[in-house]
Amino acid sequence: MSTITHFIVQADDVERAKKFYAELFDWKIEKFPGPIDYYAITTTAENGEEGLDGGLVKREEPQDTIVNYVDVPSVDEHIVKVEKLGGKVVVPKMAIPGIGYAAVCIDTENNTFGLWECDEDAKMKQCESCGMPLDEKTTSKFDDRYCIHCQDQQSGDLATKEQVKEGSINAAMQFMGKTREEAEKMADEMMPELPRWRE
Repeated sequence: MSTITHFIVQADDVERAKKFYAELFDWKIEKFPGPIDYYAITTTAENGEEGLDGGLVKREEPQDTIVNYVDVPSVDEHIVKVEKLGGKVVVPKMAIPGIGYAAVCIDTENNTFGLWECDEDAKMKQCESCGMPLDEKTTSKFDDRYCIHCQDQQSGDLATKEQVKEGSINAAMQFMGKTREEAEKMADEMMPELPRWRE
């Protein structure tokens, strides 16, 4: 039987939310390793036993709320079931590298929930130029190694290194709340690791 395995808290102000939940419930909230702003939440039951763990992320859309993730043996199979039963998939299956796969759905009553499949071999397909996750909406029609932002969808021309870097900086500032200086540092560290820019 499937059970809730994880939850994600959405926050307009991550630091404010960290303080609120840490002080309210004594939750341990720590930055998860890696370039994305994701904070792991560790909970403990009153008897001292380990509780359900979760995560804290920056809210991307005003309507985003807390999402509970249900552990399933196959995200792909459960996506088919969700749609067959009258639900909708609102965030397609995505890889969390080295951890597993997730998808977000809406049930027949307009409640949001997530599907989670553990898989240590999970790999995320990324644009070889900017590192953006690739899916059916973001993959270039000319070359599936690149995203629609790094390869012009009219001419097929690839963006220059300067254009890719500026795009990455702007995305980090807009979607991750980074300062320009922080975003530039992230881009300088990330880009040499991507296949297109390896020397």
